[in-house]
Amino acid sequence: MQFLKRMLVTLLVIGGMLGATTSLAHAKTTTQPVPTIFIHGLQGSHKSTDSMIAAAEKQKGAKKVLKINVAADGTLQVTGQYSKKVRRPLIQINFENNTASIATQTQWLTTILQDLKRNDGVKKYNVVAHSAGNITLFETVTAHHQTLPTLNKYVILAGPFNGVIGMNDEPNQNKLLAHDRPQIFYPANSWYPSYRQLLKDAQHFPKHVKILNIYSDLGDGTHSDGQVTVQSEQSVNYLLRGRKVQLKNVKMTGLTHSGLHQSTRVNRLWIKFLW
Repeated sequence: MQFLKRMLVTLLVIGGMLGATTSLAHAKTTTQPVPTIFIHGLQGSHKSTDSMIAAAEKQKGAKKVLKINVAADGTLQVTGQYSKKVRRPLIQINFENNTASIATQTQWLTTILQDLKRNDGVKKYNVVAHSAGNITLFETVTAHHQTLPTLNKYVILAGPFNGVIGMNDEPNQNKLLAHDRPQIFYPANSWYPSYRQLLKDAQHFPKHVKILNIYSDLGDGTHSDGQVTVQSEQSVNYLLRGRKVQLKNVKMTGLTHSGLHQSTRVNRLWIKFLW
């Protein structure tokens, strides 16, 4: 009888140890932080994302751990240090040559993401991108997603996926058909790839990404935010159809193109979406 009791106690102790080990292992896998990367658009700078980062730090206790300035020759100038101890790390990316083509910025962003994976052990990441920063992100993940960390959540602000006013689009010139397919596919120019190229590349966009697409209509009859038309911003839906992504569109009213990254209303939306 005593032998049976000792056996029972031993089994309970071993079971408890195994359970503790399992719990610790589970804790390790669930506490891996997911950094959020901020990318500005054409002719943008750190000013395009400063206020959004400040809002995240104030509302959700996030912390900017890295500021990565990309010099015109592609050299990375890194300020700060990545830490897995920070629960909600934020990484700000600034292109000193803020008029470089999407193809060039894609090379720079690819290097940054590969370095984060290789040197800092980043497995997953979120992105908040404004304007042309969205095309840079799109082209980066479709071309190199297998060598990058896994894109987890993605916030699109005023994404010019099919044209920019004054460049190759005009108010009410284009319209969306079924499934948000643009009636006109705009060609490539010195900065942007063509919509047809994006459509081709989209077949390599990673699946199961959660996406929040925020855009604005000034309400002045242009159906735009002053720089990008609603059709251009919503055409991402057609690009990503069939990619098994969770994409939610949110239209703001009265906000300008730059106003989208300076709005407290917009900040509340994407902050709630990420965390």
